[in-house]
This record gives sequence, structure tokens and C-alpha cells, in this order.
Amino acid sequence: MPKTKKHEVKMDHLIERGMMLVWSKGYNATSVNDIVQAADVPKGSFYFYFDSKEDFAVKAIDKYFNQMFPPALEILQNNGVGPKQRLINFYEFRAHILKEEFNCKMGCMGCNLANEMGEHSEPIRKAIENKTEKVKGHITEVVELAQEYGEIDNSIAALDLVNFMEDAGRGAMVSMKEMNDCYPIDNFTMMIKHLLRA
Repeated sequence: MPKTKKHEVKMDHLIERGMMLVWSKGYNATSVNDIVQAADVPKGSFYFYFDSKEDFAVKAIDKYFNQMFPPALEILQNNGVGPKQRLINFYEFRAHILKEEFNCKMGCMGCNLANEMGEHSEPIRKAIENKTEKVKGHITEVVELAQEYGEIDNSIAALDLVNFMEDAGRGAMVSMKEMNDCYPIDNFTMMIKHLLRA
């Protein structure tokens, strides 16, 4: 059945409300009833728009990255700033969001779901992996440019460096939630600045 504008709006409303629940509570702790109650729609409506809760999660991952990444991408692609500084600004921006908007409690929805569901749902794992690889690709382009300019060490392959930074960032977010403290994010950001020295 072709999708109408009204269909898209209602589905987006369900994703928006349910996404916040999955993000804050986790996949397994969020039921379909929780999602429809948050969106104030009948339970039957859920299965009109989604094949399953897993299908909902895959669509929520897409919406999450499409909402959250564009402002950070603007920082990475700001040609008015040198590439090394763009990388620093990018990681400082992420830290700011985690601290000021999420009070060091929410973390990254993609990371949260990957930790919880990566071994249990291939569609969810694959959806997160695809988005994560796109993010890494944008970061790698800027690292390669910074290496060309001699702004950062070029003895390490750009993608290896990016994989390390992103993995370390994920670990910092997990520790942040465990400790209920912003220190891991502050420490990660400080270490990134040292790591990116020429």
C-alpha cells in the first residue's frame, strides 16, 4: 500500500515518542504498550506502521542518526576551520551535548542498543553498524586531510585512528552511565586533544 503524507506523519510521531523510551529505558524494558501509550495511539496502530518492535527499533535508529548527526557533520565539514581543529571541535561538541543536554545520563542511543541487542538482533546490529560506518567515514576524511596538512601524526592509518577514537568514545559513554558522572567524557575529550598532536 502506498504511503501517504498522513501515514508518514503518524509513523514519525510513533517513532519520535517511542525512540525516547527505548533510548532512556532500553529495548527490552520498553514494550509496545509503552510506545503506543507515549504516542497516545491505539495498540493496533503500531502494527499498521511496523512489522514488529524490532522493525520499530530499526526505523528509530535511522531517525536518531538523522536527527543527531547533521549538526556534528556541519562542524566536520566547516572548511573555514583547519581539519585538526574541526576534529577537536567535533568531539567537544559531542561532549557538550552529553553533558549539557543529557546531563551525562542518556549516552548514545546507537551505543546503548548495540550493547544491549548486538548479539540478539541482526537487523538492529546491522542498522547501527551501517550508520556508525557512515559517521566514521566522515571523520576519516577530515583525519586524512589533517595528516596531509601535517597537523596530526600520519604514521597511523587514518581509519585505524578513527576506529580507536570512536571505540574509546563508546567506552567513555558506558563508563559515564556506570559512574553517573561526566568525568569519563571529560577525560576522553582531553585525551583526544593529546592524541591529535602532530
